[in-house]
Amino acid sequence: MQKIRMNRRSVLAVLSLAFAAAAPAVAQGQYPDKPIRVIVPYAAGGGTDLFARVVSAEMGRILGQSVVIENKTGAAGMIAGTAVAQAAPDGYTLLVDQSSIATNPALYAKVPFDVTKDLAPIGVGVTLENVLLASPKLPATTVREAIALAKAKPNGLNYASTGIGSPQHLSMEILKDQAGVQIVHVPYKGGNPGILATSMDEVQLFFISVSTALPFIKGGKVKALGSGGLKRSSQLPDVPTLNESGLPGFQAVGWLAYFAPAGTPPAIVKTLNDALNKALKNPKIAEQLKGQGFEPAGGPPEDLGSLVRRDLDFYGRIIRKVGIRAE
Repeated sequence: MQKIRMNRRSVLAVLSLAFAAAAPAVAQGQYPDKPIRVIVPYAAGGGTDLFARVVSAEMGRILGQSVVIENKTGAAGMIAGTAVAQAAPDGYTLLVDQSSIATNPALYAKVPFDVTKDLAPIGVGVTLENVLLASPKLPATTVREAIALAKAKPNGLNYASTGIGSPQHLSMEILKDQAGVQIVHVPYKGGNPGILATSMDEVQLFFISVSTALPFIKGGKVKALGSGGLKRSSQLPDVPTLNESGLPGFQAVGWLAYFAPAGTPPAIVKTLNDALNKALKNPKIAEQLKGQGFEPAGGPPEDLGSLVRRDLDFYGRIIRKVGIRAE
């Protein structure tokens, strides 16, 4: 038998070729190996931006990579959503958006992407409960009493919102539909102007986030009639839910969540979901979020997918029924 002899240089050459062939496979498994970009549809300094910066920084620490926040505003979040929907599905471009991503398809004649087909859910970050406020002059201290007043005087009461098609507008339209009452809509440019108008009795009712409303409630400027979650708010434990107050199944709860482009490999989605859940369980992160009125959520990607589909149906029905169109 002939012996095959290889000198040292030949052995090194063969090993080099073997390692070169294996390198791409190794590299593909090392996610993430570069900074991750998180696109936020709203301006820096706002609630969505604050959430994205706090949680994304912690996710980056867990993943061992830096995270860059990019604020891409305009068109009710659709510019940012489109940018992510069209990005490479490699886990390096993500979207943080709020629940309005599931109401836009019914509010606008044309939405440039399909949230259920063009984006992959990563996970729910936080929920934001809303509370129904009343003017201090309104002779009602409960949801039932407010509904009775509205039934006695059709279109005799006004309610504020932060704009046509806003979560506050939609929540009140659902209340009106369930309770069978007529109340006049008065849109304002933001939560604080709406609360001020409520405190001065320009309007009598207003749905707004608990975090925005809390100082005004504690200061006696407005009355809290009912909270919008299926269970009582931890910040307003003495205020019954609307679900308890004669409107079964009623919900007025917003959320903030992470999405990736559709087609992102399941392994990468899982890596990101794991990092999100770990970040939300960090006591310091959770405390910081709760201080801003957020309730840490978490859970698997499937929970976010179900939530999006539920809101598409839940809010879509009232939008179509009332004929609401965003301006």
